[in-house]
Amino acid sequence: MRKFVLAALGAASMSYAVPAAAQTSGARRTEDVRGFALKYIAAQRAAWERNDFSGLMILEDSAVVFHNINGTVYDGRDAHTRAIVGMQESFNRASITQDWKYLLGSGDVFSLSYTWTIHSTPQPLKITGILVGRIRDHKLVEEWGANYQVAAKAGG
Repeated sequence: MRKFVLAALGAASMSYAVPAAAQTSGARRTEDVRGFALKYIAAQRAAWERNDFSGLMILEDSAVVFHNINGTVYDGRDAHTRAIVGMQESFNRASITQDWKYLLGSGDVFSLSYTWTIHSTPQPLKITGILVGRIRDHKLVEEWGANYQVAAKAGG
């Protein structure tokens, strides 16, 4: 048993050389996924702020699936568009201030955080959340999200 533990510790401390081509390829994929995520942020802003869904139409696969922590699932790009419009209507189309942050990405997966302030009356609403997206063939194919809502201070 002792030899096994020592061997495992020795193996854990070994470093493995990664070929330079693989390092370059991995860096390129990470940059590609970051670029996609930044385009996705711009498309989300356009959809929520200007009711312009053209960016999401380009970036989302028609069969994209959205999983929310509350159990809600939206199957398909059209269902996602309808969900955004429905939420806008539930806030009486109040203006929205969005703050998005790219967190990390690798391979075909990226994560973002966001804070939105919905300037509804009589009480503004703040929504803070995180999402993880998976892309395939330069299209979003799946997203997992979680958020929470609190009353925002007026003016913020």
